Amino acid sequence: MLSWEIPALDEALGGLKKHSFVLIHEADPRARGKEILFHIMREKLRAGSLVGYFNISYPIHVLMKAFEVSGIDARKHLSEGNLAIIDTFGSFYDIISDLEGVWYLKGSLSADVLPAKYVEVVEAHKRAWAERGMFEGRELYGFAMDVSDYIDMLGGELETLRYLEISAELRVNAKAYRAYPKGTNFWLWGRKGSPQVLASVYRRATYVLRVRSELSGSKVVRYLEVLKAPGMGTEMERFTYHFENGVPVLEMI
Repeated sequence: MLSWEIPALDEALGGLKKHSFVLIHEADPRARGKEILFHIMREKLRAGSLVGYFNISYPIHVLMKAFEVSGIDARKHLSEGNLAIIDTFGSFYDIISDLEGVWYLKGSLSADVLPAKYVEVVEAHKRAWAERGMFEGRELYGFAMDVSDYIDMLGGELETLRYLEISAELRVNAKAYRAYPKGTNFWLWGRKGSPQVLASVYRRATYVLRVRSELSGSKVVRYLEVLKAPGMGTEMERFTYHFENGVPVLEMI
């Protein structure tokens, strides 16, 4: 089992199953779910793991600033080779940088062709990692944020559902996932509504963590609820949490 990089989750869930798919559902921005995802990513990079980040939400300069605020030295990890960024946002909106380790997708990016172009880039970077001998003794992780933004990029819910179906089928037989090590993946969903697409993503996930907040007087109270996990019984694991120096601290309810 791997670590969640959050001790309370490691204790409650017995660690994180390797090669699983984790969905963090940020029910509202005050819950600061993005900061939880960035915390996990930061700790994985610090441990020397290989990380592929799928940038869906931000222009690259905004993403780099978000990394900096979250304590992630992205330029260092890109130059050292253990971080790769697939800049989906830049590929869609033609905002291109020359940063080392940042990949772009060329040509049409409809729901029909986007999955294959992702697979092509993932295979190319995994090949580069393999040629440099970087898989030896390292774990592999993928992070994607915010996957609900595909709805706007691809032109609606039906096209996004189509993308998810095609993508799942391609990954079964693609060389990128057969010939090279597989990773453990984290997705963040940050949109209200779109129940059909969210239900499809829920169904595919190994773990689903929902984070939400509410106001209690002048205080923000944040909750993390484990909605889905391997071997989960009838009781839902629930926590309150706060942040200390950018680190989420959970307390079981």
